[in-house]
Parts: sequence; structure tokens; C-alpha cells
Amino acid sequence: MEYLFAIIALALPVLLGGLWLNLLVPQGGNARTALVWGNGTLLGLFLIPQLMRIMDAMGIALSFGATAAVCTVLIATAVALQMLRRSERASATRMPSLAHILPPSHRALFVFLLGLIALRLVTLGLEVMWRPLFPWDATTHWATKAKVWFEYRSIVPFVAKEQWLALGGVGSFTDMRPGYPPAVPLLQVYMNLAMGGWNTSLMNLPWLLCFAALAATFFGQLRWAGVSPTIAMVFTYFLISMPLLNTHVALAGYADLFLAASYCAGLMAWQGWVMTRHRWQLALAVFFACYCTLIKDEGLIWSLTFVFAVAFALMSRRETAKLSLLSLLLLILMWLLLPKDLVVAGHPLNHLTPKFHPEGVTGILKSVWLHDNWHLFGYLLLVMIPLGLVMRGSMTRAYLGVSGTLAAAVAAFLFLFLFTGFGLAAADFTGVGRLSIQLAPGLLYLCALLCHELFTRKKLLSPTPAVSTTQ
Repeated sequence: MEYLFAIIALALPVLLGGLWLNLLVPQGGNARTALVWGNGTLLGLFLIPQLMRIMDAMGIALSFGATAAVCTVLIATAVALQMLRRSERASATRMPSLAHILPPSHRALFVFLLGLIALRLVTLGLEVMWRPLFPWDATTHWATKAKVWFEYRSIVPFVAKEQWLALGGVGSFTDMRPGYPPAVPLLQVYMNLAMGGWNTSLMNLPWLLCFAALAATFFGQLRWAGVSPTIAMVFTYFLISMPLLNTHVALAGYADLFLAASYCAGLMAWQGWVMTRHRWQLALAVFFACYCTLIKDEGLIWSLTFVFAVAFALMSRRETAKLSLLSLLLLILMWLLLPKDLVVAGHPLNHLTPKFHPEGVTGILKSVWLHDNWHLFGYLLLVMIPLGLVMRGSMTRAYLGVSGTLAAAVAAFLFLFLFTGFGLAAADFTGVGRLSIQLAPGLLYLCALLCHELFTRKKLLSPTPAVSTTQ
């Protein structure tokens, strides 16, 4: 019965997000099914914890029945609205199937890679179901909250150790990171409530679902952006085969995969809005960009990088450059004037004091280009980013918003590990890998767009065969 209720618990967020998004996305787009159900699953996974927080704030005890009831009402409403729009679906233009678009060799490659992706997801699912909660941070930072909230059926407060001692441990709890956002632990609470008991393996199935949804969203947004099915599937396989991402699914319990999915989904939706001006893409971009702050402390930094995407979309490049310079000066002024014990993104300001840490350089280089964390992704970056800068108008016009946002995120990443106290976390590889996970899918998406641009321009520039006029 545990497995049955676990499946039901996983189905609810898929249906909740997918059915509502299905109402918003117009019929007939490329890979619409993957885009709707990929983004929809992420929406559902992210909405479930917030529904639980709202019910807890209303004084309702955490329970699967209450959460499922709210989800069922929302799902039934979406189904009813969908029934009213059946005539629109019937009149929608059907897109040609991939069997008619792709030549036989490309079709064989597409099916082969799709099979590898499915096999990878199955094996990761077995890992999740067979392995109990294991990783260090998962057992000291995240699941501590999930266990307490599950037992108390309430989101009881976690406070700093000093405050907990002052209170005598009455009415509060503490752990290594009491201030972390509650979204990820609440997913574990949700799964355990559904199964009726504390299960340290099956409660981690949302990690597998998030990974699969990220892959579907990645493929769907690439196709929606006009990327060919073959290139989209190749890069989706690159995403699924990244070793460190796989590790964070098999050894579930960290929040980095969810943050990576939210940040990447926001970037892709933003690019979709820039290209099509579809309002549903803009709504997805805003939701995912803001939700980063509800997953992990550094999500605030990644959310702020979307300011550059908005600036590039609404302002000229000269005005954006001025805004960037002004923002940098404002950050320096804030650092000089604000109290050093002020906590920014979960860390005291004095811990972010700029000082070059040369050991961080070696740590980053080894983590990205030497260790088997990303396979050949680091080398792909070394090829595609210079090509994107050389290809006129690609990173400076067509993909300017995504490029600027990721450039700001990478700059923040490098500043963190090269000029703050986190240089040690890069030198001993304890933090640099986890943070790079949060940016890797978005950077891979940019590489896929640049690859598409390269092949498109090559076709346009290739000489056409001369037509004989001889009778």
C-alpha cells in the first residue's frame, strides 16, 4: 500500500500543474506535450509545499487528506474548464509528428537517446527506492525539519542554537541550518503523510519526478524556441547524463536539484517570452524566478540576476550598461555602510568580505574541467561561449537576456568562491559542486541555443546548387 499511496502523492502535483498549464498554452506548438507536462509538474511540486504552509498558517494540521482535497478541487476545476474548451482543441492545427519531420537516421538517433533517458530514469528510480536517506546535509539540514514537522503535524519553528538554549528547547527545535526555507522538507512531509509513516526512501521520490520534469521542460522549451528535434534531444540527453545531477537524484535529500530546475525553467520561459511574447511564458518566468528564493538561501542571488534579463528586454544596451555599473556601485556602498553582522542570503556580511582566495581557482578548475562531475560539459562551454561571441547578434541580440542573466550568475558564483570566505569550500570541493549544479542546466540551455544558431547559419550560408537553364 505504501507504493500505491506514493504513486497517488506523485500524481497529484503532476495533474495539478499540468492541467492548469494546459489551459494556458495554445494548441499546436512544437513539443507542446513535453512543455506543458514538464513545466506543469514543476509547478505542482512547487505549489504543494506552499499549500501546506497556507493550511498550517490557518491552523489546519498537516495531513495528506487536507492537501489532497485542495489539490483535487483545483484539478477538478481545471478539468471542468478544459471540457468547456473542447471545441477549441478540436479546431486546433495539429503539428506533424516527428516520424514525418526527421529523416530515418535522425529518427533512429532520437529514439536511441530517448531510450537511454528512459533507462537512466528507471535506474535512478530504483536507487531512490532502495537507498535510505544518506547524504550529510540531507540528514543535518533538511530532513531534520521534515521529521519534526511530520511527527508534530505542524510547521513548528526551527531557531538558532543560542535562541533554542535560551528557550530551554520549549516549543522550538534547532539544527545545522535552522533558517533554511521549508519548501523541500515539506515535500518529504507530504510524501510521508501520504504513506502514513516515516519512510526514508520513498519520501525522496519527488527528486526523481523533478529530474524527469526538468528534462521534459528542457526539451519542450528548446523545441518551442525552434531548435530541431535532434539537437533538442541530444542536449536533453547531455542534461540527463550529467554525473553530479544524477548523484543528487540517487542520493536524494539536497535542495540543489530543485533550485537548478526552478532557475533553468525561469530562464527558458523568459527566452520563450522574448521570442513569442506569449503571456503564459512570462508568467512562468516570473513564478520560477521568484520561487528560487523559497528553495534555498542563495536562490535570492539567482532571482536577482533576472533583473538583467528584464533590463535587456526593456532598455537599450547602453542604458543597461549604466544600470549594471550603478548596481555595482550600490553593492559596494551597501557593503561599506551596512552592519557587518547583517545576514545576506543566509550568511553574515562579514563572511562576504572581499579578499582573493587563490585556492578557489584550483578548486573550480578541477571541479568543472578535471573531475568527472559534468563529463564534457566544461569543454562544451569553452567551445560554445566563444562561438556565441563570434556569431554576430547571437549573444548580443537573440539570446541577450539569457546570456546577461547567466553572466551575472556566473560572476556571482566566481565572486563567492574566489573573493569571500567560501574559497575554502572550493578548495576542498565541499560547496563548489553543489552551487554549480544550480547553474549547469541553464548554461547547457544557452549552449543548445547557440548550437542551433550555428547550424542554422551554416545552412543559410551554404551555397545553393546552380539551376541549369539548358533546354
